[in-house]
Amino acid sequence: MARPLKLFYASDIHGSEKCFLKFLNAGRFYGARVLILGGDITGKLVVPLIATGQGGYRARFLGAVQETGTEAETLALEQAVRMNGFYPVRLTPEEHAALEQDPAAREALFRRVITASLRHWLELAEARLKGTGIRCFINAGNDDEWYVDDVLQESPVIENGDGRVVDLDDHHQMLTVGYSNRTPFQSPRELDEPELEAHIRRLARDLHNPRRAVFTVHVPPARTGLDDAPALDAGGTRVVTRGGHTVMTPVGSEAVRTTIHDLEPLLGLHGHVHESRGAKRLGGSLCLNPGSEYSEGVLKGALVTLGPDRVLGYQLVSA
Repeated sequence: MARPLKLFYASDIHGSEKCFLKFLNAGRFYGARVLILGGDITGKLVVPLIATGQGGYRARFLGAVQETGTEAETLALEQAVRMNGFYPVRLTPEEHAALEQDPAAREALFRRVITASLRHWLELAEARLKGTGIRCFINAGNDDEWYVDDVLQESPVIENGDGRVVDLDDHHQMLTVGYSNRTPFQSPRELDEPELEAHIRRLARDLHNPRRAVFTVHVPPARTGLDDAPALDAGGTRVVTRGGHTVMTPVGSEAVRTTIHDLEPLLGLHGHVHESRGAKRLGGSLCLNPGSEYSEGVLKGALVTLGPDRVLGYQLVSA
């Protein structure tokens, strides 16, 4: 009898080191042989720590001004910033003033701190996973810049499955797509629906048997309840409310829905829409979105056990 394949999936941790550490520990904790982090892995904000003199720093963090007076206090503040998915940077007042006037310099700084943070994460992954027999897949999502792929390639223990098909075991293959459909935010990795569908179908040609495949596709299929996000106004900047309640609207991909409906993979693993944690059957496929609460330091995940040709069980978990 074939040995069941247990995998743990999470997505959208957006730079939260606390969530990343929990992700690395999930293999041993849950007894999973495969870990998958399905996109939007980097943070969105640099937090400047501005020198105040005599070894202290001042920063605006979580809506409040925080000051440190010793190196130990500064290190603790930097750690708190990282755990919340942001990037701390120490600056002199002059450096901070110069950056405020120079968009190109800010972009270069952002790239440096993301690259340094990812390399630190890769070191953590190697220390915790090397020699365990646990495979770890990490791919970028629509919010991640393209240089993220180059950094991921530096790791001896991380596999980036984006844009290809990989064998998980003798029975299952995984197809990975980090793109999303178009969003109001013009993120780095977006495609029009026809392009996204063509991309998925092109990759699917390499599958031995789509009905035994895992589709790790960052954006969820449209109109499934896995893709309900707050509706935005015509300008794309303000959340629409009605009667004091946020109006939700489906923002998933029609291309993903169509290809899953047609190809019927065993399992669809999705993210992108943090608010829409859940499970949905789409034809013969089980589709999951574990959701995300990265800003609270909570890792949302999906634990799935696969037999050769069916899902033996799944559970949406939090850590």
